Amino acid sequence: MKFKIALPFALITLLFAACLPPADPYPYAPPATVLSEAQLLSDSLEAYIIRWAAGNASPNIPNHLIPQGISDSRNFYLKDPDSVTVEEIWATRFAKPINKDSLLTGIPDPNFTYLFLGTALAPFGSKLVIEGEFPHCRFFSYQISPPLNGTEYYSQRQFGTAEVGIVDADIEPLPGHTNPFRVGANRNATLRKYHLEFPLVQGNPTALNAPAHDFPYRGSGNERKGAMLVYQGPLGHKTVAGTPVQYPGDWNLGCIWVRYYQPDSAQGPLAGVPMPRAWFELPSGQRYFIGSDFSALQRRADTTSANRVTAPSNNPNFGPSEGWYKSWGITRSMLNGICQSNAWSRPDSGARVRAIELGWTGRGENQPAPGNIEPHATTNNFASYIGRSASVDDDEVLVVTGKLPTMPATYQGQSTMAAGQMRYWSICGIDTDFLSPLPATTIHAVSGDDLVLDADRNFVIAYSRSTNRPANAIAGNGVTWVDWGTQSDLGLLMRWVSVGPEWLFPLAPHEHNLDFAHSDWAGTQYDSTLLGQNWRHGFLRCYLPRLHKMSVAQFEAIGSQVAADNVPVWVDSSYDKAGAADSQLGVVTASATLDGNPVNQAFNANDGLVSTAWSSAFGVPAATITIDLGQVRKISAVKLHWDWIFFGKNYTVEASVDGTTWTNVATAVQENGAIDLYPRLQGLSARYIRLNLTAYNVGYYRLLEFEVYTMDCDCDAIITGVTPVSPEGSYQLYPVPATTHITLSRANGSPVTITLFDLQGRVLEQRLSSQTRDDFEINALPAGTYLLRITQGGGRSTTLKWIKQ
Repeated sequence: MKFKIALPFALITLLFAACLPPADPYPYAPPATVLSEAQLLSDSLEAYIIRWAAGNASPNIPNHLIPQGISDSRNFYLKDPDSVTVEEIWATRFAKPINKDSLLTGIPDPNFTYLFLGTALAPFGSKLVIEGEFPHCRFFSYQISPPLNGTEYYSQRQFGTAEVGIVDADIEPLPGHTNPFRVGANRNATLRKYHLEFPLVQGNPTALNAPAHDFPYRGSGNERKGAMLVYQGPLGHKTVAGTPVQYPGDWNLGCIWVRYYQPDSAQGPLAGVPMPRAWFELPSGQRYFIGSDFSALQRRADTTSANRVTAPSNNPNFGPSEGWYKSWGITRSMLNGICQSNAWSRPDSGARVRAIELGWTGRGENQPAPGNIEPHATTNNFASYIGRSASVDDDEVLVVTGKLPTMPATYQGQSTMAAGQMRYWSICGIDTDFLSPLPATTIHAVSGDDLVLDADRNFVIAYSRSTNRPANAIAGNGVTWVDWGTQSDLGLLMRWVSVGPEWLFPLAPHEHNLDFAHSDWAGTQYDSTLLGQNWRHGFLRCYLPRLHKMSVAQFEAIGSQVAADNVPVWVDSSYDKAGAADSQLGVVTASATLDGNPVNQAFNANDGLVSTAWSSAFGVPAATITIDLGQVRKISAVKLHWDWIFFGKNYTVEASVDGTTWTNVATAVQENGAIDLYPRLQGLSARYIRLNLTAYNVGYYRLLEFEVYTMDCDCDAIITGVTPVSPEGSYQLYPVPATTHITLSRANGSPVTITLFDLQGRVLEQRLSSQTRDDFEINALPAGTYLLRITQGGGRSTTLKWIKQ
């Protein structure tokens, strides 16, 4: 949640429609100069506090002692901590159900309560002290703006470097009291108080807070080091759109965030405990409190807007194969989204995004810690944020399917905190329309506790207009229905909260699994197969939500037993790009090819590229091309991308579970090329899909891509690898996907040549082998899709495809 948003994302997109802004030089000022100036500001403020504490100065702090650039507070004052009210300490936003007539801005999850230190200003050498009670909720944490080092920036109280966090389970309770967030602890203990201290310092945040400012952000003890004075860099003088800010300056207030995720149902938005007390202490031990008028900040937090009706505006660059994107910073996500919305070249635009982000925030994949860590300003250090664009029109249903990791049950006031694979999960729908009175309002939200789950923890979420809710979209049919609202285009934001090792999953999307370089769209080694494709073969497998779009009638046609593995895959005949087809991980064979040139071979028909093709033998109308999916799967659709001249006119689509007995799926007569689509093949299970071609348009067949889509939602089945059967024998390539090595096993040890190469045809390794097992070390390879070809005597070959993560 943000209490302040400078400009709505879509307005920024509009301003940057032609090109990205120029990058600011980095560093914006020499770090030593930043630290020196900060120390002067701090010393002046501290001297005044000491005079006030001795009774020699007014409680009203003179404006010349307040750093320039502060926009949220006015009229700073000093006060005895014992006379301070909690309303003077905290700006608040409380958990409450979504009301579409009264929507809150700042991307909030409605299940969260946020407390934000209203006046986060104090000199270096002081410490912030906070005392409170452990709340009754799912997750609880504190985060403080980091120690000042002059190399990362924290601007407009929302952009830049990560805060330093302390999570619930790591907080030591007072003697005789209970920390209810530890595994096995009594969540309903009566005595539940804690005491925290935050020394305010300069220096490297990661070194000063080791190991708590490095993944997994855990550390013992109730002390974390931070600062209440932050350097803003270039965004202290302009918005991200380049327009002037209202209160320019190099400096701003720091922050303390307090998060209560999903308060217990009977405990209210403050999770059944009073708001904490907070004060500062000088090095001498003298206690004081700095306050201010932060009513403008609170008004922004409380301002609401009604959901509006907007015309459909589906972006063609977010088609059925588009997946999700991981956030590595708010500014980074905005810039990436602009590039994606405009379909700009990733290599060129990605370099520009990296340069802009470095100049604005000092962050980047090649920066030293903390400039290269996943957490960033104003976001939960223990959450990974995964987002994408989506749209729902009047007669449409957007279906999201997937699998939910385990998490502790707390909402009904359960007595014991349990371990799990994660701590919290949700998907929120966010308004990104530049015409919105309030940017980034949350239109709808569904948490893990809201989902209808089957016995394997699979879920089906159906989004639609309230006026067009499918009749079968009910919990009794296995469906979680969500009112999309009156807008067509929204952003979907998934929060995945891990607190390792007690609440951690091997497939969690945190930075040690999905790093900056590979998972950020602008990263130097970005790999779209990890998150960016709408399928179940990425890093998260079944745990990455898959989107399906259809009409209300098509959803109702599924019937009363709706499940994650019987929802038709979203595939569109108007979408002329290669899609995220399961056939890309299969093996393709053909009866013949035009010649021995690699550009005409069968493996080109399932390489995910419409720029390559299989070409059949010239002048031979009878031909077959077959996809082996490796095991029997639930088939949803077949899509054929034909050459515009050399296409198949007459053919059948056939399916088989064993490669021997075939069932006719579809018959094509006098087709005209381009794209042939056979969707919603309900009830069809097969391992092999074959085209039996009998008549071409001119001379031979040229098939750009042979796509087969499946509906399976069995993570264990998906990761077993493919076992293609060919005339040369049986091959198994595993694991698929792979990370450190790939193994090829085969039925016999006849001499073969094994060639490893990438999709551009570059040979990476080649060996002669007479073994039944060959291991390949792949640590040095960048993430991506690769091919492995086994060539026997006489030139016969089989090509297998695999993914490096």
